[in-house]
Amino acid sequence: MHGLQLIGEYALEIFVVSLLLALSALLVIPLIPMLVGVAGFFKNKMGVRRFKDIFTTIGSNFGIIALYTIFELIILLFSVLNLYFFNTHPANINYFVMVICYIALVVGIVYLVTGPTIIVNMQVGVRQFLYNGLVLMSGGILRSLAAIAVAGGVVAIIILYPYVLPLTLYAVPFVISKLLTENFYTLKARALKTSVYRLKHEGDKDNYLNEYGEVNHEDENQKDA
Repeated sequence: MHGLQLIGEYALEIFVVSLLLALSALLVIPLIPMLVGVAGFFKNKMGVRRFKDIFTTIGSNFGIIALYTIFELIILLFSVLNLYFFNTHPANINYFVMVICYIALVVGIVYLVTGPTIIVNMQVGVRQFLYNGLVLMSGGILRSLAAIAVAGGVVAIIILYPYVLPLTLYAVPFVISKLLTENFYTLKARALKTSVYRLKHEGDKDNYLNEYGEVNHEDENQKDA
């Protein structure tokens, strides 16, 4: 009986998260905030997380999410439109423009992958956001490359097998969130001079990294205030 209940909970979670992401993708602009909200949702364990965590995460990080959304829309639209629609530059500068667009596209994808985990787990200002994207990737190069490969795989699916796309709406954010959360724990363990295993089992999950990659104990800050 418990097994059936667990299957039902997973099925409901997959359906609701996929639906929210599909609707936000159709509307384009809400997609970035929804990806951050889903990262906050996946941060909690199964049985503890609630769908309201998605919207709570968005609401509590609205300022940085708004700037992050603008950043992603500008850099991705610039590169995609130039590469596929407005590629009408003179031949002698066309190569240079394409290189710039591909670089911008890669940067956009990297921060599309790392941004939600940064916002959910790190207290960052605007100036530190880009820096922390690189820092997060350094927490595990193989995991970071795997996360980027997963995101790139979605692009390939859209082009080659678009009918399979609905199956990725839950799986891709889930896998990326888990991979980069491990990177975050690795960085946090380094800052605390402890092991990832011990960190996960000592109840330190409410502590954040600040914009300089240092551990910020919220309870202590609240007491000082």
